[in-house]
Amino acid sequence: NPDPPMFAPLLALLLLAETPPVEASQSEVWAGHQILRGKRHVPLHGDVPVETQNYLIAKVQRRGSRIELRQHFCRVEPKPVEGVTVALSPASVASMPASTVAIDVAAGGGATIAPWAVAWGREDMDGDGKPGATFTVSGTFCSGDLYVASQSHYTVERARLDRHGLSGELKVAQKQQILGARGLCLRAMAGDSSESQRGAFAYRPVPLGTTCQSLAGKPWPVKVRRSTAPPVIPPPGEKGQ
Repeated sequence: NPDPPMFAPLLALLLLAETPPVEASQSEVWAGHQILRGKRHVPLHGDVPVETQNYLIAKVQRRGSRIELRQHFCRVEPKPVEGVTVALSPASVASMPASTVAIDVAAGGGATIAPWAVAWGREDMDGDGKPGATFTVSGTFCSGDLYVASQSHYTVERARLDRHGLSGELKVAQKQQILGARGLCLRAMAGDSSESQRGAFAYRPVPLGTTCQSLAGKPWPVKVRRSTAPPVIPPPGEKGQ
């Protein structure tokens, strides 16, 4: 006779308990590169095109068809805009929060990547006694330091894993809050902003033990092709604030 229905949940639990867990593979290390482009409102210049290149190192764990990255920034390099250079201090970059990225890989190599965020508030990121992260602004008419809190939300639009590594396209929605400034011009004109950027990314495996420090001063192991990082065309009515 078949088991009474009341035993079905118990049998299911027993079978589940006997299923061995998916073992995590040995750790890997990947180097990553992003090129992001968009528009930003710059005092005295209006809305101008911007480009940022990010360089990352990620520790990688594989569990079946899922890959998990625990990544942090090594370098953040904004391109000069209208003669104005904005640089994030190396201490701030080193202290930026790490992020976890979950990747589900299909049999054909297509990858679905969950959104992730990188954010910090008023805490002194770089130990300079100022709130947030310190951005140094150098320009002909306006120079000084900005102390910034930031929220960046990353969404991958397309991704693929092959024998070379992981690559695809992403977009970033970013909000920055100005916590303070050094320099009369910046104190008078700098304000909070919201902007979106779109671009491309690529990751490649590198030897175990590779770190930001071990790659300092050396060619980066992976670079996004610029042709795969199209500029952002904002929807009507959308622009930096």
